[in-house]
Amino acid sequence: MKVPCGDCRACCQSSCFIHIYKEETRTLSRIPKELLFPAPLRPKGHMVLGYDSHGRCPMLIRNTCTIYSNRPATCRSFDCRILTASGLVTENSAHHGISQQARRWKFSRPSKNDSRLLSAVQDAAKFLTHHPLCIEDSFVSRDEIHLSVLAIKVYDVFLPSVDFKRTTKRETDESVIIKKVLRSYEKFQKRCAPLMHEA
Repeated sequence: MKVPCGDCRACCQSSCFIHIYKEETRTLSRIPKELLFPAPLRPKGHMVLGYDSHGRCPMLIRNTCTIYSNRPATCRSFDCRILTASGLVTENSAHHGISQQARRWKFSRPSKNDSRLLSAVQDAAKFLTHHPLCIEDSFVSRDEIHLSVLAIKVYDVFLPSVDFKRTTKRETDESVIIKKVLRSYEKFQKRCAPLMHEA
């Protein structure tokens, strides 16, 4: 989906670490080696691009991305509307610029199914906020951006048709949901990993 960024550069200036897949050889060749370091808990060859003392991506110069045509898949796929969709827009975010932009968005829900899908994403976000370690990737980051991405990856578990809420014991509820979330997450990763590398 095309993201309507306009002249907004909030995500480039909000103290974000950018994960770069090892398959993104063109991107890696355009970034000075001293700006890259191994991505924690990722396979060998995966790298992370940091930010400067002002929270800006070092590849952003005079408000322009100097590697735009070879920017990482993480940048290509990022959409600040995920925060709005997940309901995780906060005043005290470490990524203030992104949160400020996300607060501008409003979603229309012309059908019952739209409301159903949005509720599922927000239920997933609430669950992941309280169980941040149930997915391995959460060890890397537990901020609202990462949790919003995870919520969108596993929202299908929280659709109203799922019957886990009928379980009586809370402990059983949580273990059932965690298993379903992990299965959904693994399915998403397998389906989308090749697309991320091609982006």
